[in-house]
Amino acid sequence: MWAGTGIALLTGGFDRPYAYGLAMALSSKGLGLDVIGSDEIDSPEMHTTPKVKFLNLHGSRREASLANRIWRELTFYLRLIRYAKTATPRIFHILWNNRLQVFDRTLLMLYYKLLGKKLVLTAHNVNAGRRDLNDSPLNRLTLKIQYRLVDHIFVHTDQMKAALSEEFAIRGEKVTVIPFGINNSVPSTDLTPEEAKRRLGIKNMEKTILFFGALRPYKGLECLVAAFQRISAAHKGYRLIVAAEPKKGDEQYLCDINKTIETDPTRAHIIQRMEFIPDEGTEVYFKAADVLVLPYKQIFQSGGHGCGIVPGRYRGRNDGLPSAFLRGWGSSRGYREVL
Repeated sequence: MWAGTGIALLTGGFDRPYAYGLAMALSSKGLGLDVIGSDEIDSPEMHTTPKVKFLNLHGSRREASLANRIWRELTFYLRLIRYAKTATPRIFHILWNNRLQVFDRTLLMLYYKLLGKKLVLTAHNVNAGRRDLNDSPLNRLTLKIQYRLVDHIFVHTDQMKAALSEEFAIRGEKVTVIPFGINNSVPSTDLTPEEAKRRLGIKNMEKTILFFGALRPYKGLECLVAAFQRISAAHKGYRLIVAAEPKKGDEQYLCDINKTIETDPTRAHIIQRMEFIPDEGTEVYFKAADVLVLPYKQIFQSGGHGCGIVPGRYRGRNDGLPSAFLRGWGSSRGYREVL
């Protein structure tokens, strides 16, 4: 797109599967790459792959005291500003913003532009604030500024491209649609589905449904739980795995889910792993599952790991799916029909 092959990949310090896959793909094309990451992003491949230079500017992102978090963020931004000033790559690819969204979308973008950098942004969500029901004029304004300041935007669906045009007046030629890639960062061993089920205490003949990922209200887990409870009460041989990491700020949602599960007679048929699942632990859940269910109320992209997917009624990923999957979603009734 531009002269020069050096790219700085600004990861935001999280989402290792996406950062890993993109870094390995770019390096395989012979592109020089600076990966601005964290302890979470780090891996042996980041240090052994030719033309990849890993810079751990974020350090640890673990929970800490308020004072430590403030110091950690201040230190990171000072490192980032210093790096940008002397960085060789001409292209800065912003995979995710950092924690200070308003600063990242405005002043930091202007700083990069003053340094003569060409800016590329991957817009995973056109407006996450609207999805999470906490949108505001400031959020929309700073999003619009960032979308206007970048030189090019990558999205994963045609609907996202249309949303950028409709909501933020972004020209179509400034946006490229690239389908969501396959997660190649998690181990894939010779573990069999039968062994995976045995490890989780599931009988081989039991039909197993999986909900996996960060736990957020927009993902609609309550719809899936309600549907499963009705099906499991009427039919034997069904199991539900909920392997989900609760997110800060959604404690009440988690409490409501737990209460719904614990007060129902079908609770013995539900396996709960309410915690972060590391990459090395992912495989067993997906191989034990007969189907992955995404009961999302709104989503632009997501993916599985070698098992069938039942999608929800969500914005942006309905194209190409059977019409039977697109009727009645967003409620427990719709999921009962398919399950």
